[in-house]
Amino acid sequence: MIRILLSGATGRVGREIARLVDADTQLEILGSASSEAFFDANGSADVLIDFSRPELTGRCLDLALDQCLPMVLGTTGLPSELQSEIDAAAQQIPICQAANFSIGVNLLLALVERAAAGLPKSFDIEIAEIHHRWKVDAPSGTALALGRAAASARGQERDRVAAIRGDGARVADRIGYQVSRGGDVAGEHSVMFLGDGERLELTHRATDRAIFARGALHAARWLVGRPPGLYSMQDVIAAAGSHGMR
Repeated sequence: MIRILLSGATGRVGREIARLVDADTQLEILGSASSEAFFDANGSADVLIDFSRPELTGRCLDLALDQCLPMVLGTTGLPSELQSEIDAAAQQIPICQAANFSIGVNLLLALVERAAAGLPKSFDIEIAEIHHRWKVDAPSGTALALGRAAASARGQERDRVAAIRGDGARVADRIGYQVSRGGDVAGEHSVMFLGDGERLELTHRATDRAIFARGALHAARWLVGRPPGLYSMQDVIAAAGSHGMR
């Protein structure tokens, strides 16, 4: 039995995690936190899962450090100061942080790296993402992760953001982001490599938030008992190997 503290329990992914846990006899939610209430934790949990807001993530990080809990972190839009605290905390506890816990998106990251490395730098890179009308951060954490993957493959220190596409000619060597918000879209990301006379486009569409919840729970199982460190979902998938994902 793996006992879970769930932060962001009233959010869309949080509710899906709770539904999956309820159907799994090997998992239990020991306590929950939301914008309305924080954990009343007694120290007997095995892992903390956070899909909330940055202001709640900071409190969760403090609790995880205090109780030496592994932490699965899916909250995006984090300020640089909080990210620095997470990086430092990973020296004391195991943390699996990902902008997206979908298997398909993590494969997309690898494909984007390969395409960016193999195509001439004369190809422009545009990243388009669509999410539901309630999503706060823009561009999404996944879109920014895709930009970092492309930039790294091209030898850039970080993605040079052209921001939301606006007026004027394109600036060379910049990665552009296009953001759409509307409806109940779970998540759609496209990375376009645009050259003269040709275009390569890689796209992932999420139609069910269960893919994020399943990935987070798989990461939670994998993280328990790991040494301190900052892990990615790609680490989890690679370690799973032929055993598959539950």
